[in-house]
Amino acid sequence: MTTSRAVPSSGLVPNGGAVSARPHVLFVDDEPRILGALRRMLRTHRDRWDMSFAESGEEALAVMLDTPCDVIVSDYRMPGMDGAQLLDRVCRDHPGTARVILSGQTNEDNLLGIMVRAHELLTKPSTPEQVVATVDRLIGARSSQAVLGFASLPSAPGTLAELMTALAGEASAESIGSIVSRDPAAAAKVLHLANSSAYSPGRPISDVEEAVQLLGPHTARGLIVTHDLVRVLDVTSVLTVDWIDRLTLHAVQTARLCRLLAAGTDWVSDAAAAGLLHEVGQLALASAQPAVFAEALTAWPDSGAALDVGHQRVGADLLNLWGLPPAVVGAVAGHGRTGEVSSGSDVSSAVSLAHLVVEADLGPVCGPIGRPPPDESRLDAAARDAVRQWRDERSDHR
Repeated sequence: MTTSRAVPSSGLVPNGGAVSARPHVLFVDDEPRILGALRRMLRTHRDRWDMSFAESGEEALAVMLDTPCDVIVSDYRMPGMDGAQLLDRVCRDHPGTARVILSGQTNEDNLLGIMVRAHELLTKPSTPEQVVATVDRLIGARSSQAVLGFASLPSAPGTLAELMTALAGEASAESIGSIVSRDPAAAAKVLHLANSSAYSPGRPISDVEEAVQLLGPHTARGLIVTHDLVRVLDVTSVLTVDWIDRLTLHAVQTARLCRLLAAGTDWVSDAAAAGLLHEVGQLALASAQPAVFAEALTAWPDSGAALDVGHQRVGADLLNLWGLPPAVVGAVAGHGRTGEVSSGSDVSSAVSLAHLVVEADLGPVCGPIGRPPPDESRLDAAARDAVRQWRDERSDHR
């Protein structure tokens, strides 16, 4: 049996039970020849991972009762318990396990059903390099997987209502993309599907409007409406509509400033996506642990410190699980930096600077209450111009 250890908790992120000292990956397929091929294909990785192989969903669940698994890679079509039913059980009983479907079934209904249950979809046939890269990426995000067993992220009611109206009609991909770009929850799920191997054009996608164009309005509608992957916040006495409206406004304005800071670069879409999604960890925690998150949110204004709920790590881990570009993931992980930022010279610094400026102008969403605004006299000329243009555009739209 694999030895195990507990993962240290940080902020709100729970231990989530035991996780193998060395990553443990479980492969499930009802065809012995495919399992045999996987064994041979991955033989050179035995010094990095512990691996198990199961020929049915029932056998896989029995393995997981005995041995904690970091990643499960399952075929979709299997007799008896199919891949969808297996991942439903894994999501419920083992929320700290990253879930991958390996399938040749690529029609739209199957794809959307898979994306509800899986963190990643690999289409058959996949190369050894694709399988290894996917497993390595998911293992790298395992520290906070225990909060990632949820299926949906909360949206601001006003934005979601606008999106639902557009999706219910004959709106174009361009207009749908424009609305999705104003909703971090919907944007995250659209980018998740667009970066899956079933849709990805072979490069990471971070531009939300491009992702909607790639998926098409019908698929975007099914992803968001049919499968309830985005929902209105369940309002409690603390997790109010006002909170999520402020968080959404902050994210959208951060994305707009990031786009200005990155204007003319080849990383502008990464910067805008990271700006829009940099607080997605708060949405994930609000969905996964609403009562505990609400308690931390209530105590935050009196703490004199930044909101310490582990949301930067959770957000980065979530986007890493969903296959978003590394530059976006890194910027989300580091957006709360406390050192001086004098320019937006790359994705990470652009997001950090934009986050500070937007908090100073619109109010904090995770920084210390009363933190002095950034010293804009220390910004380089390009950053000062971007901040000035962002403020002018906000004034024009009031």
